[in-house]
Amino acid sequence: MASGKASPRQKMINMMYLVLTALLALNVTKEVINAFVTINESVSLSKENLDKKNQNTYAAFSQAMSVDAAKYAEVNNRAATIKKASGELVKFIEDTKNELITITDGIEAGQPVPQLRDMEKKDDYDVPTNIMCGDDQNGQGKKATELKNKIEAFKKTILANCPKGAEGDYKKRLDQLLNTADPTKAEDGKRTWEMMNFYHNPVVATVALLTKIQSDVRNAESQVIDELLSSVDKNVVKMDKFTAKVIANSTVVTIGSEYQADVFLSATSSTMAPEVFIGATTDSSGSGSCRGCDGNPLPVDGGYAKFTARPGSEGENKWAGVIRVKKPDGSYEHYPFNASYVAQKPSSVVAADKMNVLYIGVDNPMSISVPGVSNNLVKVSIEGGGGALKPNPAAGGGRYNANVTTVGKASIKVSAEIGGKVMPMGAFEYRVKRVPDPVATLANMKGGTINKSVLMAGTLIPLLENFDFELYFKIVGFKMTVTGKGRDLMEFEGSGNQLTPQMRDALAKVRAGDKVFFEYIKAKMASGSDQTTRNLPALAFTIQ
Repeated sequence: MASGKASPRQKMINMMYLVLTALLALNVTKEVINAFVTINESVSLSKENLDKKNQNTYAAFSQAMSVDAAKYAEVNNRAATIKKASGELVKFIEDTKNELITITDGIEAGQPVPQLRDMEKKDDYDVPTNIMCGDDQNGQGKKATELKNKIEAFKKTILANCPKGAEGDYKKRLDQLLNTADPTKAEDGKRTWEMMNFYHNPVVATVALLTKIQSDVRNAESQVIDELLSSVDKNVVKMDKFTAKVIANSTVVTIGSEYQADVFLSATSSTMAPEVFIGATTDSSGSGSCRGCDGNPLPVDGGYAKFTARPGSEGENKWAGVIRVKKPDGSYEHYPFNASYVAQKPSSVVAADKMNVLYIGVDNPMSISVPGVSNNLVKVSIEGGGGALKPNPAAGGGRYNANVTTVGKASIKVSAEIGGKVMPMGAFEYRVKRVPDPVATLANMKGGTINKSVLMAGTLIPLLENFDFELYFKIVGFKMTVTGKGRDLMEFEGSGNQLTPQMRDALAKVRAGDKVFFEYIKAKMASGSDQTTRNLPALAFTIQ
């Protein structure tokens, strides 16, 4: 248009036309760019809403775990794995967006990253193309390929942790929502997923696309954690009637014996009564068919089936059956059960007052009686475990202290004088174990961040956790190590549980961030026959 044959005036007109055309094209470009900015902001808002919704779901998981950890443990672990994978992928994409904006606009390190709307070079495509695709004609091996691999890994995590049996459905969903497949037919020479999505696109479009992928990741996360949470009770019969129940071992108690009862909260459904079939069988999982469930079930009253029997002779009487419950989806769940009762004359009763094992080095209180027989007519002995059994008159009739010395098993044998004859009433086997090792503490702490003054004032105290006996240990020796940045390692030996003056002097000079370790902690029982030295776990503190 501005050829050499045109007049100067015509050349000027032609040049102005070109400028106006360029300006017109520039205006269109700005409109498109602004549209991408608007899209990015809209998708960002959607992603934030999904984030909030997902956080509410995770809070529901926490609530469910606090109520019934055993029931929700598996799905909670699956959800935690998905949360971690989703968070890592979203962060990687966010870091990539910041990198694109920073390099494109030439933002210096340490300066805040501007919002997409505030960028200077929104239409630049050289920088995003180089970062995402590089010079390779397939666009592979750069940031886009790294992103693709992370998306694929995230999809595998979803499939490995989605509700059981839903893998096929989730694979279809993920292949649509987070499609990373190469195009079946090349368009404009773009043969790979990387090229199709990121090659020669202005940075504003690239950032908007990355925001959309973040939103899709959160959407996939939202779908699977929702179904995980609801899958636990999907086919559970809803109980709407609760009754306090007491089941006693016997309603007849003789003097010298114990009355025991299980007190629990019973839940039943007013609209879906269970069917109990005596003599029916099924596999232990309850998912198979029931053999014998086509007969007449036990009568049900208020959600409870009533079973009665009248033994005619001594001995054990076993009975079993299957409880069949119809689930909300119309299928049946079977719960096999086994039970027994013994018809016999009075028999002995042996119970450990505090534990179901005998511990070496301590008095193990025992209650031994024979229902219907006076305590002074009951004879007891112990075999194995290097044991001795002595009466404890201070605790009352039928009370004994068992003392053992050897790890293994011990058998308590009981006999009773009935009608002038000594009759064996049974033998009861117990495990013999050492008292568990205590845990060392300092200032009621097992390690972590601590104030220097608190540490200097502390003493080492060994504690027996979750142990019912009134038993105490004492610290007989330990080693303290102080280390820190720019500081020589200092080691001190101590006996007993008190810090030595040298230790306190060293602690007075520690600084924030220094590490203090208590190692080679040794302890013994404060009293008792077991005086073996116990090596306790080390304590590690960081100075505040």
